[in-house]
Amino acid sequence: MEASRYQRTVSALTMGDEETRGQFASVALFELAEVYMAEADLARGEARESEEAGRLLSWSRAVEQYASQLLLVLEDIELGFPVELRSHEREVPAVEVAGRIVMLAHPRKDQQPAYERAVLSRFCSGHACKQLTQTLSDEAPIPMSAASVAPHWDFSATGPVCSSNGLSLAFHAGGQLAAQRSLCAQLLQEAEVLATELAWQQRHSVNVDWDGLKILPTPQRPQHLVLLNEAGDSLLLTLPLIYGTPGLLQKLSPWLRQRHQAAGAASLALVAAELGWE
Repeated sequence: MEASRYQRTVSALTMGDEETRGQFASVALFELAEVYMAEADLARGEARESEEAGRLLSWSRAVEQYASQLLLVLEDIELGFPVELRSHEREVPAVEVAGRIVMLAHPRKDQQPAYERAVLSRFCSGHACKQLTQTLSDEAPIPMSAASVAPHWDFSATGPVCSSNGLSLAFHAGGQLAAQRSLCAQLLQEAEVLATELAWQQRHSVNVDWDGLKILPTPQRPQHLVLLNEAGDSLLLTLPLIYGTPGLLQKLSPWLRQRHQAAGAASLALVAAELGWE
């Protein structure tokens, strides 16, 4: 499939100069913050005539909080923290600033093209985007670097084990390796994204109740709400495996707490059968 103009622009910027990359990231994050602020207003309006008023209002508060966090990431860019752009053909692009990865994704999938057009319109009004993408296509194929975890695998008579950064998942022997690889990749990716987000929250002085972490669905949206403390601090992430596996978040909590500590990640060994995956 041919890459869109937006994808070509992001891919070109991954190899471009840091100042221009930071300017694009600022535009994309500001547009995304506006999107989430509008989403919060919409949810409050829906709550007035909905039987799910409580859940919609919780979603609204979480969305407002997420929008404010995006503005903090913008401040990090202004303070001079390094900016990376990540692009993959099967995922929306992402911005990484000071260790935090933000997926440049509209909360409503069908509105993603409109968001991308708005970002391009604002960014390209001050930059020669056509020349940027033309230079790239003349010189080399568009690079695609996945923002994903690469598991390490060990095989023995008892069954395969995949691992990354101290987190491992053991399977019984004789299972379907393709399915096991997919499940492992999903677990490690969700865990890494969650750990990175939690570390970012702590850097910004948010207290995390490690024993009280909770994950909830959001109304008619793909994201999940991770409650961090009784004060109402939360994360908006898409974590279908962690949400759909009872008790998994609690099992991950010690590893999540140590993942980005100076001493390194704690060791956590999970067994697929014990989680109901075999």
